[in-house]
Amino acid sequence: MPRPSLGERLALFFRFTRVQFLPVVFAPLLVGAAASWYVTHSINFVLLLLLFAGSATLLIASNSIDDVYDYINGVDQASERMFPKSFPGWKPIPRGLMSVSQGFAISFAFYFVSVSIGVYLAFAVGWIALAIAVPGVLLSYFYVAPPLKLDYRGLGLGELAIFFSFGPIPALGAFYVLTRGLAALPILASIPCGILTVGVLLTHDMIFFDSYKEAGKRSLTVVLGRVRAEWLTFALAAAAYGFTFALVAAGALPLTCALVVLALPVLLRKGIPTGKESSPPEYGLRTQNLFVHSVAFSVLLATGLLI
Repeated sequence: MPRPSLGERLALFFRFTRVQFLPVVFAPLLVGAAASWYVTHSINFVLLLLLFAGSATLLIASNSIDDVYDYINGVDQASERMFPKSFPGWKPIPRGLMSVSQGFAISFAFYFVSVSIGVYLAFAVGWIALAIAVPGVLLSYFYVAPPLKLDYRGLGLGELAIFFSFGPIPALGAFYVLTRGLAALPILASIPCGILTVGVLLTHDMIFFDSYKEAGKRSLTVVLGRVRAEWLTFALAAAAYGFTFALVAAGALPLTCALVVLALPVLLRKGIPTGKESSPPEYGLRTQNLFVHSVAFSVLLATGLLI
């Protein structure tokens, strides 16, 4: 069998690590950095690049370990049986294109790089940076890994981990690294980011609802059912807007942060609940739409802090 070309190996790596989701972790970092600018009117771009690199490698590590344990726990085998070969969300391990040991190696390599960047930043700006980062690393690993397996418990723990990992943790971390101080602003400003990312996850899990249910992965979508999870997703999006406007009204955020309203048409395009179950391809389109909406909302929120 001929050795795969470099392009084929890179394509397999990108599929396994799902690098297309990097914007969703960059978004709260951007909000945290914008909050630091709002307070200090300065940004150290070298530190900011290191923050982006550390977060990118952490997300790659997290996505990799997620695929490994979903395979070990039988989720991906169920998906491989249920979906056609042309299904765009197929995974490399169940198709024999990557081994479990290779998956572990990729994940741990990127965890090492991410933690190394975190340690460097702790030396550069203070050990509080590491204290903020460590919970994010632990949540990213134990989201699916034993013994905690947060997303398998049926208690909403996986969704709570996503909220903190894609909201307050990266935003506060970015703010501290760039200002060497702590404040409520980055936490408050990033809460909508975390809420919207949970909505993306809930919709994503609607695609794999049947395979999750068969394999015993009790994410919140599986516990609630697709229809109720869809309504919850919409309620979370409404809460993100309501919370942001409340912060603006209270003077905690500048009026320019009301720019987030420009993202509303993206949400309304496919985010309104239908009250009935749809097909996995339709849920895939809704997930993509909510992903774009989440990132657009966060970028507009950051812009409001920057101008």
